[in-house]
Amino acid sequence: MTTAYPGPPAFPTIQSRHELDAVVENIVQMQLEHAALEQAQEHEIAATRQKFRAPLAELERYLTHETAWVETWAKRNPAWFVDRPSLALTHATIGYRVSPPRVERASRKWTWTEISQKLGEVAWGRRYLRQPSPEVNKEAILANRAEFDPAELRQVGVKIVQETRFYITPHRTTEATEESALEEAA
Repeated sequence: MTTAYPGPPAFPTIQSRHELDAVVENIVQMQLEHAALEQAQEHEIAATRQKFRAPLAELERYLTHETAWVETWAKRNPAWFVDRPSLALTHATIGYRVSPPRVERASRKWTWTEISQKLGEVAWGRRYLRQPSPEVNKEAILANRAEFDPAELRQVGVKIVQETRFYITPHRTTEATEESALEEAA
């Protein structure tokens, strides 16, 4: 069953050049008004961004500094992270997250086209190319990453990267929790 969609609403037919001029004049006025409103909106957005730029930059500087301070402590105290990658504190959990492994170029000098050509030249590399145009099958390389020697991968221009990143995640608090904490303090 096909559903017929109604077309655009019916407009009165323009009967004269005078009516055409009047409609176009109205359109031009609305376009100008629209542009003026957009300009006013952009001005307001820019003013708001400017208002918050300095305090946000200062806060970001303190956050970066103090996060580095905590990360330095974590690096100097690895015993706290031996059995687990995180440490729950009163206000937040700190720890380390390992990113998923990914295939990258071993050097910026390599292009993916050159890597494809190198993979095609080595016996073990051909199965890591997609056809019809040779393209590196990164997923296949990742799936078999345990089979590779890093030097072997570097010869064809790739490496497997997995990064460990430090994090601080605040504990979520609800208004009820905050209110009860204020009541206890009083």
